[in-house]
Amino acid sequence: MINRLPVLLAFLVVASLFVHRPCMSAISAGEIAAAEAAIRESDAQWVAAAKTASVDAWMAFYSADAVVMAPNVQIASDHEHVRRAVADLLALPHLSIAWHPIKVEVARSDDLAYLIGAYELGYDDVRGSRVADRGKLLEIWRRQPDGGWKCIVDTWNSDGPAAAAQAASPAAQVASPATQAASPAGAPGPASIPAPPPPIADSVPPPRSSGQALTEYGEMPVQYEMAIRQYFQEYLKDPDSAQYREITKPEKGSVTAVTGVIFARETRLSGWTVNATINAKDARGVYVGFKTYTFLFHGENIVHVHTLSPLPRGEIK
Repeated sequence: MINRLPVLLAFLVVASLFVHRPCMSAISAGEIAAAEAAIRESDAQWVAAAKTASVDAWMAFYSADAVVMAPNVQIASDHEHVRRAVADLLALPHLSIAWHPIKVEVARSDDLAYLIGAYELGYDDVRGSRVADRGKLLEIWRRQPDGGWKCIVDTWNSDGPAAAAQAASPAAQVASPATQAASPAGAPGPASIPAPPPPIADSVPPPRSSGQALTEYGEMPVQYEMAIRQYFQEYLKDPDSAQYREITKPEKGSVTAVTGVIFARETRLSGWTVNATINAKDARGVYVGFKTYTFLFHGENIVHVHTLSPLPRGEIK
């Protein structure tokens, strides 16, 4: 639901079919309206089937040659891969999903149609945090020999920020699922960053070693303490209230990150881990207590942040 390109491509393809496909026989406005009503009814039945979490019930609305362009995964153009994509979606913990049509357009040939709609869904990620998403969808339908309609192309994407932009942003690279749940989409970016607090004792960066420039881990970070302070300056509700107890020296390590909005999956990331223990005020101006965050660096870049204790709502923007 992140990449917007599949939806655009699918729409251009079906639009070209509607414009250039020769009309074999003229149909009346009443027949077009009947076809539109049939597609809307089939789509409503599809929504009801989705709520049962039955893969077979969902698949019944696809044609045998259906193509599914789901977000964050490769295109599924054969029955096995389509079924696997649907199974992955419906297997999300405590899934809630619904969509509704905004526009249905039937070709004058009366054998093709497209549906533009909007969806809302929610599920629990692997750490039990609730993930919510909404966006737009495009379905291309084809009339079957029996007169019914089946979906031949199904694609959707989120109204949220693009995945590529998120990946390039420290906020997305380091945010744990709990942080994402506590941080509303489109949260304002940082204002001017105040001067960092005084250096913490015994936290002098280790010397860089040329032998540490390994592909898997990257080079050992040198400016890691400054990067961590800037991270908290940017994402804490009250960054000036931050109290630093300890920032450890970098050590080689790895973390498991959760990627994907709909098809959530775990990815192992290797790099240099640094633990930072801090206390800060929440939105009510109350200190929440010291917590330890684990930062994963690859070179001088923060690629992931994790905390073992739940994040209080209101501490992180």
